[in-house]
Amino acid sequence: MKKVFSIILVAAVVTLVACGGKKSDLVAGTWKIGDMAAESPKDLPDSLRKAIEAQSKAGIEEMKKSCTFEFKKDGSYTIKMMDTESKGKWTLSDDGTKISMTGDTKEKQAMSGDVVELTANKLVFCIVDQGLKQTLTLVK
Repeated sequence: MKKVFSIILVAAVVTLVACGGKKSDLVAGTWKIGDMAAESPKDLPDSLRKAIEAQSKAGIEEMKKSCTFEFKKDGSYTIKMMDTESKGKWTLSDDGTKISMTGDTKEKQAMSGDVVELTANKLVFCIVDQGLKQTLTLVK
């Protein structure tokens, strides 16, 4: 009985230590686009909305093949998309609900979003840009 208890105790300690890392540790690594979705402006005619959605779908499929996000533990990131590369700094709020990225360019373009899901292999966040909600799903 003592042996079983010891095994359970060791397993519990290992689990607590393994899960004790910061949420930002889950973000660190190289990700690919798993999915993207964006709202269309509500005042668009249906025919134009369908054309934009079809074009967006083709663009998303191309980005899934060629785009990577690398988030480093030191707070830097590199996004590679087709023939372009952008770098900057990223942060995750302590509670893991907000992710922010600021580019290293002169303009210091900034983007922040609400984290919907964060696991070791999946990061889903939403950004509101010009009043339209965009959802980005990254997978390892």
